[in-house]
Amino acid sequence: MNDSTSIPRRKFVGTMLAGALAPCYGSAFAGEDSFGLADKLVQFIVPFTPGTTPDLCARLFSPRLSERIGRTIVVENRPGASGIIGLGAVAKAAPDGHTLAFSTNTALTLPLVYSSVPFDVIESFSPVAMLGSTNFALCLHPSIGASTLAQFIDYVRRNPGKVNYGSPGKGTFHHLCMEMLTAQLGLDMVHVPYKGSAGATTDLLAGHIKAMFQPMHVAVPLQQEKRLEILGASRREQDPGYPAIAPLDKLGAPGYDADAWYAVWGPRGMKAQTVAAYNQEINRLLETSDVRATLVKQGVTPRPMKPQALADLSRAEFAKWQGVVKAAGITPE
Repeated sequence: MNDSTSIPRRKFVGTMLAGALAPCYGSAFAGEDSFGLADKLVQFIVPFTPGTTPDLCARLFSPRLSERIGRTIVVENRPGASGIIGLGAVAKAAPDGHTLAFSTNTALTLPLVYSSVPFDVIESFSPVAMLGSTNFALCLHPSIGASTLAQFIDYVRRNPGKVNYGSPGKGTFHHLCMEMLTAQLGLDMVHVPYKGSAGATTDLLAGHIKAMFQPMHVAVPLQQEKRLEILGASRREQDPGYPAIAPLDKLGAPGYDADAWYAVWGPRGMKAQTVAAYNQEINRLLETSDVRATLVKQGVTPRPMKPQALADLSRAEFAKWQGVVKAAGITPE
């Protein structure tokens, strides 16, 4: 994501007194004292602009968690440098549970595409909770005339170095998804990076670029309007929300699996008690009907997960994308 630091910070505050809320929760939960927080503000830092999925998640969870922990929660957008600015602020914050990042797994690829990242994407953070994931679709402009992955592969092989594909920018999930696919299938395509999704999508629909990975909930309505063709889904697991769209793994790209996910991280060194308390509450909220419905509407499949599982997944993801970047010849800049 290529966000501008000139965009003003925007804040959302959710507040309620803990004493008034105590009767609302049963003994199944440990209570606000389990968080080990001081009597001061809690910051949810979103390293992207308002309206992005991590921002929507932070604003969805902040009032609900504020009720639970009895503290005012401020959601603050700190966009810039593809997330480096906001994540850097969290990495430098005190590990007392008062500063958390709502971000994406693209954070794990930052040192692979940028030469100056002032923190370690694994070691500088405490994994707190997974929120959910978004499936992506491989989309084509109809002018290619391909309605299956096999037909698309044949088209690209007959036109090596002539088929352009777009992304919101170098190192974005959209970009790396296509690089992983072209490396696996041995395809020669040309990457056209844009400064955000809007321009890339506009040019895809106009036929100026011929292919692009798009979030499923964005791509499907455009397919229904016959403005683009969907060849398959990036996630290996069949998406229950889109049963008619098979995974690319089943369509000629065996083993292909790319999932965009959103999670909460704190600074390195957070107390295990505080991490566990946040994790328990976030996982509980992910099971409530209103939170699930809101996330699904935004194309996010809720995925409750323990902190250690998130840590393991983060390391595995870093290794996977490191291999993709190396194979694609992408160098940090």
